[in-house]
Amino acid sequence: MPDLPSPQDASETALFSECWDAVLSYADLCTAGTAAAAELAREAFAHGIRDLRAAESATVRGTGRRAARLPRIPLLLTAVRTAVTRWEEDGQGHKLDPDLRLWLHSDRAARYTGPPLERPVALRGLRDLQPADAELLWLAEVEALPLPVVARRLGLDPATASDELAQVRRLFRDRCHRNHLDSPMDAECRSYARLLDAVTRSPAADTPEDLSRHLATCVRCAEAAACLRVTDGGLPGALAGGVIGWGGPAYLERRRRAADVRLGTARPAPAAGTAEDPDGSRPRVARNSLLAAAVLVSLLALAASLMPFGGSGEASVARAGENRRPA
Repeated sequence: MPDLPSPQDASETALFSECWDAVLSYADLCTAGTAAAAELAREAFAHGIRDLRAAESATVRGTGRRAARLPRIPLLLTAVRTAVTRWEEDGQGHKLDPDLRLWLHSDRAARYTGPPLERPVALRGLRDLQPADAELLWLAEVEALPLPVVARRLGLDPATASDELAQVRRLFRDRCHRNHLDSPMDAECRSYARLLDAVTRSPAADTPEDLSRHLATCVRCAEAAACLRVTDGGLPGALAGGVIGWGGPAYLERRRRAADVRLGTARPAPAAGTAEDPDGSRPRVARNSLLAAAVLVSLLALAASLMPFGGSGEASVARAGENRRPA
């Protein structure tokens, strides 16, 4: 198992603090025990930071052209998914969540590494944004951070951050629309492409019955519709599902709770199986932080985000060493 990389400068120290709990949170979702979650997070973080440094170094040495890449946190979460695939291929699949193992062997997982034009529209759309725009969209929508916090982190003017986010949402929509049109489609999907664009531009627009039937049976057009409706509250789910893949709804819930704790506004945890926890997963505690550079507030937020729904902090800690999945 690779050692965690050391920050090279002050900016990387802040980056490690920002990203480690997100990686550990997703790794915990993907595994069947606390020790496995920590091992997976360490491996993915080490490989992800290496890839991030290489991408940023290439940008610095570039000639004005920017290679498309994901923002920092989703890039590291992708590293978790890549490490999960290695584990399954290397005979370590017993350490993984059973549902995740099924997903890995499905056509849905193959889309994330298949031909570029067949990958999820949200993944392609986010990669097509400028780095600062992509970071703004991910932090505000998926990591659930308030705009003033995001503005400070990205060096933006808090007074205009809301307008900038609205503009980035529109840019993301345009990129997703273009990528949807570029995707391989059969004649039926192609016939609905213009109508899909029209009805998703306004929240007040009615969806014709024939288009509704099509979206109920066509996964890819439904994914595109979720990305094109950027004002109806479904954008976080579209981003998480399209970029992360497996476990997107559960990851969103954990990040929302982690953001609440950082701001001192923690809300009661939802019961498993409700709309706020649609897959019925019971978040688990990963007891040990393995990144010394992470600040205390980040660790507190992580602990709260992994607290069993409806449980107390003390109960979480007491169960930290147990197998966290009921028999």
